[in-house]
Amino acid sequence: MNVIRNLVIATIAAVILTAVLIGIFLGEAARMHRAALAQEGDSIARGAKLYDAYCAGCHGKRGEGLAGIYPPLNTDALWEGREDIAFYGTLHDYIALNVSAGHPKQNMPSWSEDYGGPLRKDQVEDLVQFVMNWQGPQPPGVRPGGEAVQPTPTPAVAVPTPGGPVEPGDPERGQSLFAEKCASCHNADAKGGTLGPSLVRAEIAAKDDDFFRETIINGRPGTAMPTWGGVLSAQDIEDIIAWLRTIQ
Repeated sequence: MNVIRNLVIATIAAVILTAVLIGIFLGEAARMHRAALAQEGDSIARGAKLYDAYCAGCHGKRGEGLAGIYPPLNTDALWEGREDIAFYGTLHDYIALNVSAGHPKQNMPSWSEDYGGPLRKDQVEDLVQFVMNWQGPQPPGVRPGGEAVQPTPTPAVAVPTPGGPVEPGDPERGQSLFAEKCASCHNADAKGGTLGPSLVRAEIAAKDDDFFRETIINGRPGTAMPTWGGVLSAQDIEDIIAWLRTIQ
């Protein structure tokens, strides 16, 4: 009787253990899925901070881009230009390549340490995850105008800033404009950042105002400095120069 009882107890225990293991196995798949989503969310959150620091100044806070200068990123048409560089991989790898190595045709500099930039591989991946988060259908209002923004080709010739009389530069307004348009490259104090050089060092400060106007309007060929003539008005430029003069 003891043998039979022990066999019954062992059988029941085996059944219970099997059921528990099956439950753990099934639960593990769900747990791993939740963990993967959490890791992806953390990566997107880190990427958002990096985007604000390095990308928003050119591509816009919501990825709307700057018409005629930098293309939008918050659009399903993001990788339409991949044929230009003979790239036929995944969208993820396309974004990673552009962030890492840059895109010369769009004045996109390289950001990865592997190509002389400031970002580690894990930071590049976080940026990719953040940009990828914009792909596909979006809730109303997430994309500018509620719809996908189509890329605007970079013009071959700089668009001249409208002329006409302007008021003397307003340094206070110029500081705000600089923080919005220029700080992502030159830093908020204009002392230089990861891309743009210092604008307060002696050899730059010695340049006349026409040098700054020409540089802002037409950019600097061979550098990451784009043309701003089609974005900033003549008054905007005067205000920025006026602020720079107060700190040089």
